[in-house]
Amino acid sequence: MANAAFHSIVFGPVKSRRLGISLGVNPTPTGREQCAPTCIFCQKGTADSVPILARSNQLPSAGVIVTSAARKIIELNKAGEKLESVTVVGNQDPTLHPNLLEIAENLRDLRNKWFPKADLSLLSESTHLGSDEVRRALRVFDRPILRFEWGTQKLFSAVTGRPAAEYKQICEALTALDRLVIQANFGPQNCAEADVKAWAKKVEELRPKEIQILSNEPAGKKSSKNKGLSNAKLEELATSISETAGIPTTVFTLETQPA
Repeated sequence: MANAAFHSIVFGPVKSRRLGISLGVNPTPTGREQCAPTCIFCQKGTADSVPILARSNQLPSAGVIVTSAARKIIELNKAGEKLESVTVVGNQDPTLHPNLLEIAENLRDLRNKWFPKADLSLLSESTHLGSDEVRRALRVFDRPILRFEWGTQKLFSAVTGRPAAEYKQICEALTALDRLVIQANFGPQNCAEADVKAWAKKVEELRPKEIQILSNEPAGKKSSKNKGLSNAKLEELATSISETAGIPTTVFTLETQPA
């Protein structure tokens, strides 16, 4: 990722694949050049960043995060810039921050004042939903985009290395979200026909507001590195879910890096 500084709390805005012109708010920055798989900014060329926090393993306080975001949001508003989403996404899963609820509520207030038409979004790996405070925080977001790509407990445990018992907990937490957006990617570990069918059945039970399927190959051509479902297969899957379950489902193809 040759864009935002990984120690930045606020970065962007950039035009993302799924959320339009989006400002990133990172409550879990690290000094390592590694970003969460959910990051919507990773396939962009250069994003303006605000290097507010020096490299450290210690998470910034809610006050520092909110102040940093407020500074940038007000700056964008006064400059007459367009903003379609304020997106919480981290190097580590943002739900790891102990004060996520406080952060979310303050970001919502900032959004309401300065960019009332923008969404407040969050991207998460869905592996820390056991906390009541995390579940309350997720309800603050207009678009809580949560990873879910396992149709069975067995596959969940095999892919994530987490106890199979957590699968039921995750499903229950997702079902309780009335604005849930599910994100899924089908690579070599979960692209078997039986696994995909089990996943499709499970998401129909979860009844999300929307499903976003991420592709491993660019639009219009097959990637030699792609070992998951092809774009054609993903489009068939999306059409099937949209028609049979009535859940809007979109495939987002891989974006090529600019030269």
